[in-house]
Amino acid sequence: MSGETEASVSGWTVDTLREHLTQRLVDQGLRMDRRMDDADKAIQAALISAEKAVTKAEEATQRRFEGVNEFRAALADQTATFIPRAEFDAAVEAASARITANAERVAALELRIQSRLDLGEGAASGESASRTERRLDTGQILTAVSVVVGALVLALALYAAFHK
Repeated sequence: MSGETEASVSGWTVDTLREHLTQRLVDQGLRMDRRMDDADKAIQAALISAEKAVTKAEEATQRRFEGVNEFRAALADQTATFIPRAEFDAAVEAASARITANAERVAALELRIQSRLDLGEGAASGESASRTERRLDTGQILTAVSVVVGALVLALALYAAFHK
């Protein structure tokens, strides 16, 4: 009663079936062990790759943070050397006051120079007029002297003519 019929004898018995199934289970176990080994190797390779990727990412992040820290240090150095707003405003106000004072001094100097130039022109024209007047006075004096000399010469000539 092994389930066999006389017309088709397969040759399977419970023992052969047991042996066959045992062998299949052993083969299946070996395949599973190989697959597990392969999966372990793949997992190990993936873990190593992931670890390398994490290491590279950490190094890149570290370099980025170093760059950011350098930038922050440069900004801190710049900030330390920058002039504060209040000090700048005070310096600009002082410079503006000096500029205004200098502009006023230059305007006063220009006015004094202009008045001196005007005085110089006045003196030059006055001196020229004075020279002209002196020339006229000298000419009038010479004319008066020649009239007096002429009158004396005439008087002497008349005297000489009447006394001879």
